Amino acid sequence: MKNVLLKYLEMNQNQLSVFEVINVLVIALALSLVVYMTYKYTYSGVMYNKKFNVSLVMITCVTTMVMIVIGTNIALSLGMVGALSIVRFRTAIKDPRDTTYIFWTIAIGLCVGTMNYTIALIGSAVLCAVLMAFRFGGTLDNDRYIMIIRSTRKSEEDIMKMVFKTFKGSHLRSKHSDKEKIELIYQVKMKNNLMESFLDEFYKIDGVSAVNLVSQNGESIG
Repeated sequence: MKNVLLKYLEMNQNQLSVFEVINVLVIALALSLVVYMTYKYTYSGVMYNKKFNVSLVMITCVTTMVMIVIGTNIALSLGMVGALSIVRFRTAIKDPRDTTYIFWTIAIGLCVGTMNYTIALIGSAVLCAVLMAFRFGGTLDNDRYIMIIRSTRKSEEDIMKMVFKTFKGSHLRSKHSDKEKIELIYQVKMKNNLMESFLDEFYKIDGVSAVNLVSQNGESIG
């Protein structure tokens, strides 16, 4: 039984030619560049991480290489499963969308490495189109902000009137004060093109010393 199994494993070692390997890796690289450009143009955070984006290209190529090895050697694939099972990745991913991009690149590597080009091409095209539509359609834009206003106490009533006049869905989240100064923290919804105009209106109020906006992704404005 052991000899029969060994013969079976030896007979199922299909070696790819150099041209075929290069062809597979070029296709993987091309699709990984689609992921690279999609991530770059749909990123809506504060600090774009080019190193992470480059790593997405590398993950695609490495996964493709692993799948080429596994697909051409059954015996080696069994050992590869055991070797990869001891690997642990502990890098923290701050944005959940970054995790989806990692899975996207791995999926491309799995498809291209097993020569399922149609699945990789159609899947990547659909994902790219959906993400672009969300990005340029404004769905991924963040219009929720925390507004922090610092002024003298005598200006409190005027500030509150201005806030309720400017923002229909505003909520007072915090209020700090001492004998002379006060700090009001509101949660508001607004569009990016209205920022400069409303900031000027708040600074016209006597006693206002600072107006800061902090978006949900940590971006500070004003």
